[in-house]
Amino acid sequence: MRKFISSIFVWIVLLRPFIMFAQSGNSAALLLKDEQAQFLKQLGHISIDSNIVYRLTRFVHSEVDSIRLFIQSSTALPAAEKERATRSLFFFVKELNDGLAKRKTDIYDIPGALETYKTFLKALLNHQQFIQLMAPLGPTPSQLMAVAFAQYKEYPLLDDLAVYKRVASAPEFILQFLDSKPQFRYADSLVLIAATHDPLKFAAHLERVKPGLRENIRATKNIYLQQIVSLSGDKNASELLPFITEIAENKITTDSILKTRMDVTNYFQLLVNTVKESGGPHEHSFIFQKLLRNGLREKSIAFYVSQLNELHSSADAVRFASVKGLRPEDLYYIITSSGEELYTSSYLGLYKRLMEHFKTENADSLFEIVQYDNFRDFMRMAANYNVLGDFLMQMSYEKAGELLKRFISGIESDTDTGLEKAMDVADAFTGLGSATGIIGLIQYELQSNLKRCQLQQQYFGIRLYGILLQVFDLVKQKNELQKLWTTLGNYDVLKRKALQNKKGEITELILFYGDDDGIASFNSFQKLFADSNKWNVSRNESWITIRSNSDEPIVIYANLPLDTKEELDLRAQESLFAFLDRQSIEPTVLIHRGHSYHLSNTLKRLRPSVKLAILGSCGAYNNAISIATISPDVQIIGSKKTGSKSINDPIINVINETLLTGQDLAWSEIWEKLSTRFSKDEPALNLFNEYIPPGKNVSLFVLKLFNYYNRFVAAP
Repeated sequence: MRKFISSIFVWIVLLRPFIMFAQSGNSAALLLKDEQAQFLKQLGHISIDSNIVYRLTRFVHSEVDSIRLFIQSSTALPAAEKERATRSLFFFVKELNDGLAKRKTDIYDIPGALETYKTFLKALLNHQQFIQLMAPLGPTPSQLMAVAFAQYKEYPLLDDLAVYKRVASAPEFILQFLDSKPQFRYADSLVLIAATHDPLKFAAHLERVKPGLRENIRATKNIYLQQIVSLSGDKNASELLPFITEIAENKITTDSILKTRMDVTNYFQLLVNTVKESGGPHEHSFIFQKLLRNGLREKSIAFYVSQLNELHSSADAVRFASVKGLRPEDLYYIITSSGEELYTSSYLGLYKRLMEHFKTENADSLFEIVQYDNFRDFMRMAANYNVLGDFLMQMSYEKAGELLKRFISGIESDTDTGLEKAMDVADAFTGLGSATGIIGLIQYELQSNLKRCQLQQQYFGIRLYGILLQVFDLVKQKNELQKLWTTLGNYDVLKRKALQNKKGEITELILFYGDDDGIASFNSFQKLFADSNKWNVSRNESWITIRSNSDEPIVIYANLPLDTKEELDLRAQESLFAFLDRQSIEPTVLIHRGHSYHLSNTLKRLRPSVKLAILGSCGAYNNAISIATISPDVQIIGSKKTGSKSINDPIINVINETLLTGQDLAWSEIWEKLSTRFSKDEPALNLFNEYIPPGKNVSLFVLKLFNYYNRFVAAP
């Protein structure tokens, strides 16, 4: 019967709020009591840190009871109003419960949702404005508020605001939505979002919508939208649209922009200056930031990054000629705007030139120039490319502490990005091994943020900072690894048995690419298997097959590095994969041999069967997250900086020699053996020290720990 009643109420909520409930007495309170019990039961079946489950369950129980008592004890509310308010709390808890069951609700969003509900309830009961309360909410919490207060006269406005949030989050579908609802309350705002998302596509789609909507848009008095529509057909639109706000407000003319565009440096610096000046309170500034930022990214890549990447084999004087004479803020925005488009060597070269501007002053003054814009992006990239320690050492101890506090604090504020930010913080741990003072600052910030989150009942933050402290301890003290391995499995050892198929064979797949470096790597690689007593090598037109002659069989498949310009190397890989599929062969070891710009092709070949991924390209360590998403248990070896065949070949050789003797892969022993091998060659040792073994991939440990403790167990 309860399920029947609950389903009726779900059905009623989905209708518009014109239906009044005829139930009498304390029916809403009874429904709420039952739903609250189910919600708390379901919370108890989510497998995270038991301390957090306990804290969160008590918090939810206390908060819901507190809200219910507040409603019932209010002398200012008539009985009917109390019933309606209690029913809104029931709808709120039920929507949270349903979202939790369908995994649409993140448990860490629950405390914030409760606080938002209380704020809305008080505003509605006191007949106060609530529109401003919706401003910071995303689509899901906005919809939650609309569902909760479906019986109130304010519901149509709440619902429209929730619909606006949802549609605005998918701007490519805005015109399609407005075509069916041209009189939507917030149509003008949605049109502006659609136009700024992709002006050229917006103009093209405008011709396909119904005449009424098209004429309304063209007749708009909004100067910004008028300007977008007028420029969308201009042959110079891509050069002008980033400056749409300034053009519409007559702060700059299209002619002056196009004149500046004749000089690449002047035009790029105009973009940078506009970004620096666009942080004001103007109501439209945020909307048009997308156009401006997209323009800055596109020109960073077109003017500089593409050339730096293409000239990766050239001398630095030639390769970096295009950025000579640029200001520090220009270099900063090239770095932070280009992201994954940068080759590792391109990033390191730009970073070096950026730091040359701060030889006589503290490096932290960089952020005063750019007003801390893209701060986290810069710090994250510095950590990923292993230069964060160098950067922090170029300023005072106090300033380094301030930057670390800014970098570490507040990662819990957004559950969509918090985990990724925590992994960025963890990446900084391994790059600061010699900076003992800075390590102390990191530990202090982690501990103080954990205490702050505990006091504020920020459960997401408690989880993240708890994991970060756990990982931080293992970085500092090797014996702490044992505690982590008890939970996740021993990432300092890869069992040989885990790599074997049913026949007892270990299958390795190695992908090469047909540029000059790829060919050189392939030729060097082949020399590892020249001993015919150990290895049998066969070849066809697309790949080679290498089989061990031992009782511990290893089979290696490697495509030939055929001409990359004609994509013959990719065709050879396709042919090899077709063969493997026909033979039902699943490699457990995947090895990438090529530049970082080839890595995306290799990662397309990643399968859940892969237990070890050796990434031989520059900066390959930074792809650990995407790899772990495909194959959660994979162990990864990659460099944070420069990949080299002089390091890759010895790593592969030692691994195969170990496997041939029937031993497990104990990474600490393998790394010690390789360190000894490179100890007499300082350049090679420096390169090797940038390679991260599986047992020290701390950012990946953050991901694995979070996922381990966030497994969902359905309530019986």
